[in-house]
Amino acid sequence: MIKFTVDISECVSCGSCVAICPIKILELDAEKHPKAIEGREEYCINCGHCACVCPKGALSLESMPIDELKELPEGWRLSPKEIEPFFKGRRSIRAYKEDLVEKPVIEKIIDIARYAPSGINRQSVYWAVVHDPKKVQELSGLTMEWVKTFINEKSPIAESLRFEGLVKSWESGEDPICRHAPHVAMVYGLKEDMLAHAACTIAMAHFELVALPFGLGACWAGYLQMALSAYAPARKSAGLSSKITCHGAMLFGRPKYEFNCIPSRNDPRIIWR
Repeated sequence: MIKFTVDISECVSCGSCVAICPIKILELDAEKHPKAIEGREEYCINCGHCACVCPKGALSLESMPIDELKELPEGWRLSPKEIEPFFKGRRSIRAYKEDLVEKPVIEKIIDIARYAPSGINRQSVYWAVVHDPKKVQELSGLTMEWVKTFINEKSPIAESLRFEGLVKSWESGEDPICRHAPHVAMVYGLKEDMLAHAACTIAMAHFELVALPFGLGACWAGYLQMALSAYAPARKSAGLSSKITCHGAMLFGRPKYEFNCIPSRNDPRIIWR
């Protein structure tokens, strides 16, 4: 339930807090100050929009006091000139240096990525990080075990996903699953949470992009993610409970090579209505 206070001496009755509320549970009273609409307080999703939009800091939520809110620095928005090479220069990294990424750096990246949007601000994303490279390789091996079950059963999935090629690569000493990455990050949610899949996917996409300014590279680990969702030994190795669903796995570390150009891509397919 929403619990907030309004500093009447600071409120300028602009109504921005009322207009910005995504659930529409606020209104202006007779004195043009914000108040909760009776009977709708319980629908508050605690997003903080009302407090953060106030130009005077007059509105304070009990869950996030105004003195705890960090003010955005001037010029925080990146310009189109800055953002274009950043996004277009992102590459999926499949070759890593052996040195480890310090845990405080990983924690900082996740701290930033947790601000990714989630449905009705449920924030239903849970994180797990495999920091030990030996454990990462163990997950690669368990994923290969899972892959081989499809080949042995002559499943059409094995052919469609080219599992035999993965096995040949693995047996030659390569690692087509985790690419000898030093670390793996995973996102998961409770099985009964219908909104967790989208929230986890968005959070992981943020993780990949946030890692770039820290000098790191990442790559979505699709085969590993599938094994973590369906193969009990892999889940056990990763420490994932049977009560959750893994919605994403990502390799990351310091890139072994740097890219110097932006590759070509298909033109965007846009239908204007």
